Amino acid sequence: MKKIMLSLVCAALAFGASAEGATRADKIRAKLDGNDRNYVFVTMHRGDWRHYPENSRDAIIGAINHGADIVELDVCRTKDGRFVLLHDRKLDRVTEGKGKVADHTLAEIKKFHLRENQGGKNAKVTKYEVLSLEEAFEIARGKILINIDKFRFWPTEILECVKRNNMEKYVILKGEMSPAQVKATFGKSWDDVMNGSLCFMPIIWINREGAMEKFNDWQTQARKPIAYELCFKAEKPIDVLDALAKDKAGPRIWINTLWDSLCAGHTDERGHGGDAKGSWGWCLDKGATMIQTDRPADCIKYLESIGRHTLE
Repeated sequence: MKKIMLSLVCAALAFGASAEGATRADKIRAKLDGNDRNYVFVTMHRGDWRHYPENSRDAIIGAINHGADIVELDVCRTKDGRFVLLHDRKLDRVTEGKGKVADHTLAEIKKFHLRENQGGKNAKVTKYEVLSLEEAFEIARGKILINIDKFRFWPTEILECVKRNNMEKYVILKGEMSPAQVKATFGKSWDDVMNGSLCFMPIIWINREGAMEKFNDWQTQARKPIAYELCFKAEKPIDVLDALAKDKAGPRIWINTLWDSLCAGHTDERGHGGDAKGSWGWCLDKGATMIQTDRPADCIKYLESIGRHTLE
């Protein structure tokens, strides 16, 4: 087991600084800021949870080793105001602990171990401890970008943590917030969103009433978002998706292929079952250049086979 851990760490480090001084994370961010619409960014949902506990240290390292560009991580706030990588407000599903995260300090939560994969009452307890957000930053630093989920619950505090750890360039924040709400929450950091040094990605449920109005509100800002996360249960109406697809040099389209209600059935499992064109291929045809997946090996293999996932 120690040898496996060492190989994981060494492989992750190999993705770090290049001979030119730019780290892999710098290259990913430069690609994200650039105009290359052939390259498709792959985000691993909760890290490499098929092999390690979700949101764990090796789940992040596994995402790096898979060649993902972004790792999506969930955060929850402790009793003493710290952030830990846990999807739920309770400890029960993914750890051996019980009760609300908010009723425990970071030190108390550190005593619990994560359950394997995506947890559950029958999942085995592993050796992995719960990570703080700061620890996750250090694991990912220079190697992969981070997409922080659950940001909407503690936007001010999470933003402060990101800035305190000098991770503004390497973190994607997201939410269903309007420009006015983001501006009110971010304060002076709204200027960082407008100049592109801080990445906020709006989430829009494009089948819902008012979706186009929300989209237009963001589109009329001094700087358009770097990307939109678009969620949809059905293939129609998807006016926002169609509008973005026409703007070849505009904001990127992020589609989640995790389950039916997020992508109208064009899911990872469809791709994993042999219909890659009906899954990730359909998303690409609609203009997506960012995909969040639970089947990274299959997704990346498909993208590489059509020449759409070469970072260098």
